[in-house]
Amino acid sequence: MFRWGILAGAFASCAATMAVAQTTTRPTDPVFVRAQALVSDGNGVAGRALIDSVLAATQPSARLYPEALFWRATLASNAADAESDYKHLVVDYPLAPQAEDALLRLAQLELARGDRDGALTHLQRIPRDYPRSKSLARASYWTARVLFEKNDIPNACAANANALSRAAADEIELRNQIQYQGQRCPSPAASVASAKPPAVDTTAPAPGVTATVPSAHTATAPSAPTMAGGSAAKEVKAADSVPAKSALPVSPVAKTEVVSAPVATVSKPATVTSSRGFYSVQVAAYNQKAGASKLASSLVKRGYAARVDGDTAPFRVRIGRYSTAGEAEKAFAKIKAKHISGFVLRVPER
Repeated sequence: MFRWGILAGAFASCAATMAVAQTTTRPTDPVFVRAQALVSDGNGVAGRALIDSVLAATQPSARLYPEALFWRATLASNAADAESDYKHLVVDYPLAPQAEDALLRLAQLELARGDRDGALTHLQRIPRDYPRSKSLARASYWTARVLFEKNDIPNACAANANALSRAAADEIELRNQIQYQGQRCPSPAASVASAKPPAVDTTAPAPGVTATVPSAHTATAPSAPTMAGGSAAKEVKAADSVPAKSALPVSPVAKTEVVSAPVATVSKPATVTSSRGFYSVQVAAYNQKAGASKLASSLVKRGYAARVDGDTAPFRVRIGRYSTAGEAEKAFAKIKAKHISGFVLRVPER
């Protein structure tokens, strides 16, 4: 069974402290900003109670009501409550500005519990019902993620490329995530190489001609057997054979010598540690260093090895230095359980 902490890691970026670093597409009512801050500071009960009070005092027909539903779902303490409010919003307020984001969150919930087809159903509604949505790039990114899990690599790579083309230049975090996910796609050079016809072996005999393999001790192959058509097979000289005057005798028993090709042994690849960098978990990016430093200090106080990377904007907040991607992914799983969103990336040496 999935824990809510792991589920929340897929879509709770608005609830985490680093959500302030993301691009805001529309103004947020101050009461919801206050509720988000309370939840991020660990006072979830008070934050959710604040939103409940807004819903209780607001008419369902008011503009504020669907926005309150969205924020109550985003800051919910469990997946069931979040899903209920997101569905309420999508069904009863399909024209609300938050409806497209609610569909995206529902898809993330479905994916988190393993229902890939259910996730695709929600994701496909976004471009269909909201063709001018600000969430199209993010929807394409998550569509690619679902398709990767379904092992539909060609369509996943196409969706990922579409996400990158739609992502705005200032959506730094999203573009980083898309590019990192795109590493699973074959490179254009590899695709071209795989499309080339196999090299022709000019030393191979023509079709219909049987060639014998020369002995290591003879300059020419022994007499070839007669073919069905009555013609003798061509003799093939060995390019690097021993001269004919070699004193080593040829066994009279074996007229032809069968040479077995070496058998390739496939072994499990060892974990590769890059000598050119390391892996980290990136949790935010800021245009101002002060904001990045504030978040990094807050994370350090919570026990994380956080730091600010970059001398110019964007200033990226990253956690840990891991020698392998596997170690970084394990650390990220623990970080997500604390309602901190992010992704793993390789940090090159400077």
